[in-house]
Amino acid sequence: MTNRQRLGELLIQQQLVSQETIDQALRVQVGGNRRLGHILVAMKVISDDQLAETLASQLDISLCNIAEKFSPTVQKTLPRYLCRQYSVLPLTKKNNNILEVAMANPADEEAKDDIQHYTGMVVEPLLARYSDIDREIAKRIPLGLNDVFSPRLNTKFTRIGISVCLILVILLGGFTYKYVHESTYGTVSITADSTIYKNLDLMLGIDKHGTINLLGRGVFAEGYYSVAFTDPKGLRTFVAGREKDLSDKQKIWLDWAITQALANSPARSLAAAQ
Repeated sequence: MTNRQRLGELLIQQQLVSQETIDQALRVQVGGNRRLGHILVAMKVISDDQLAETLASQLDISLCNIAEKFSPTVQKTLPRYLCRQYSVLPLTKKNNNILEVAMANPADEEAKDDIQHYTGMVVEPLLARYSDIDREIAKRIPLGLNDVFSPRLNTKFTRIGISVCLILVILLGGFTYKYVHESTYGTVSITADSTIYKNLDLMLGIDKHGTINLLGRGVFAEGYYSVAFTDPKGLRTFVAGREKDLSDKQKIWLDWAITQALANSPARSLAAAQ
């Protein structure tokens, strides 16, 4: 017989609920992580106090005071989603690898097994009200990445939030790529009559007839360039003769820009000349 059935039988014996109500709550529970006691309280068929008093009497234990028992050293022992899933709250570590845990249902063996597996510690359960545990989880257990991506929080709104974050990351990546690309290669403007490459105080343009114009200045030059070429070899000879005027970045960019301009030129003679 499962732990859920034992709790249900106990409440029926106390005449707090009917078998029909327990069956209804168990149907609601199917496919979810909510505990039976939490569902019954949420259904308002029993109160938080009635559940706690019934368990205290049956298990012969008293309610613990979370504020007095809680030690900040255990606040990261269990993730928040697991605390909410089982309505538990770690309280303190004791000798011999024992972890005191406040539980809405200390008889929930599945919860204790999962907590022990997660922490690697022996669980010593203490009884606390659902409402007290729920309130204290938000106050004492920090929200972590495990909570954001936990199945329990994988709701519509969480998925929307994650989607928005992913979109922002993609947009940021796009802007970063654009910034890096423009810093390296500059900008390219294409019109019906010409293609113009701009970067590092230099501008290289090639028109539809294959005429190449170079404007701007080298980093170490005293004046500005404004020259035109119909022959790409003449352009390369001019650039080679001005190497001392150019920075290393300008040299690299000009070589790239000339190659691009010639490769994309509509004039076949330029493509053949390259």
